[in-house]
This record gives sequence, C-alpha cells and structure tokens, in this order.
Amino acid sequence: MLFFGFCAFNLFSQSLNVAPQDAKVLCDRVSEIKQLPFHDEKGVDTVYDALAQAGETVVPCLIDKINDTAIMPDPRCPGISTETKVGDVAYFVLVRITKIDFIELFPAEVQKKYKTDGVYAYHEFIERKGKRKMLQSKLREWNRQKQSVKK
Repeated sequence: MLFFGFCAFNLFSQSLNVAPQDAKVLCDRVSEIKQLPFHDEKGVDTVYDALAQAGETVVPCLIDKINDTAIMPDPRCPGISTETKVGDVAYFVLVRITKIDFIELFPAEVQKKYKTDGVYAYHEFIERKGKRKMLQSKLREWNRQKQSVKK
C-alpha cells in the first residue's frame, strides 16, 4: 500500500508548462519523466503527456535517444531497476506512442525470454555492447518504412 501512496504523490508533484511544438526540446526532457502512466492516462506526468500529445513528431528524436545511457530514476511505478537509462525510457515512450509491440524488433531469443522474464529480458539484452545501436538502427529502418507507406 505504501508504494501506491508514493505513486499518487508523484501524480501531484509536477507543474510544468510544456508546449509540444519543438520535438527536440521535448525529447531532451525524457530524463525529467517522473512516472509513466499504467495505461496512457493523462495527468500522471506532464512531460510524458507532452511527448504523447506530440505523437509521431517526436518519434525520430526518441529513436535518437535510445543510445543515451545516462542513468535516471525509474519512472515505472513501482520501479523495476536502479540502472534505468534515459534511452530505456525513450524506448518505453516510443513504444506507447507508436503502438509497436515492445519486443517486435528484438531477436527471437529475446522474444522467447520475454515470455518468461518480462521486461528483465529487455534489460539484460539492451545492456550488451552494441545492442542499443542495433535497436536504434532497426527502429530507424522501421520508421522509414512506416513513413514511406504513409506517402
């Protein structure tokens, strides 16, 4: 019950005025996300809300952020990791905005492990040397294909 109180506290602890016009400025604020909502409800975190409102316009800069290994407080509630990276949170936000399956672009062995280990399979994989760049490349290609289909 205690962690629910903490999560509820975060709900009311932010008062940012964020205009979603500048995608790069918004993406640079990923590290300020204090709490990711459970089901994309609004009002849980103003930075997350601004990114979600900006939608597809922030996808390219979120992809750029995947390689950011600066450590930040885990915005999942309850927190899962003490080693959450800005790039992880950028990926979590990107997945929610685009509705892409969380493990769609990962190798088969990670997808299989995800079925039993959940998000821990992601964390174990992404921390291996070169895997953030690999994910970033796959996301860029996925986004290029998606954009060419829209045209």
